[in-house]
Amino acid sequence: MTKPNFTHFGQNDVSATPNTNRDDVVSGDVARNTWVHCVDLQTSSRFGFWDCSAGVFTASYDGISEFCHILEGEAHIKITDTGEVFTVKAGDSFVMEAGLQTEWTIPTYIRKCFAITDVVS
Repeated sequence: MTKPNFTHFGQNDVSATPNTNRDDVVSGDVARNTWVHCVDLQTSSRFGFWDCSAGVFTASYDGISEFCHILEGEAHIKITDTGEVFTVKAGDSFVMEAGLQTEWTIPTYIRKCFAITDVVS
C-alpha cells in the first residue's frame, strides 16, 4: 500500500495535457486541456482542472461518474437521449453519472475543476 498524500491544487507544478481527439467534435475549433493534480492509487479517481475553447463536442460517461465545479465561463449541456439542456456557469456544481451521453456547447470559454471516479460493477 502506498502512503496517502495531501494534494493542494495550485501548489504543485502540473503541465497541461491537450486533448487532440477530434472524433467527438461536432463544430468549431475546440481546444481542450486537462491538468491532473492527483490520481488516487486506491480508487483510480482523478482530480484536476479542465478548460475548453468555443465549440460543440460530445462526451460519453461510460464507466465513470464526474463531479464538476465551474470556475469560469459557461456551457450548455444537452442530454442526448432526452434532449434536455442544462446551462452551467461560474459558481455551479453538478454531477454527471455513469452512462450519461451528452453534447456540450461552449459559447466562448469554460474552465472547471473535476473529480472523476471509475464505476465498479
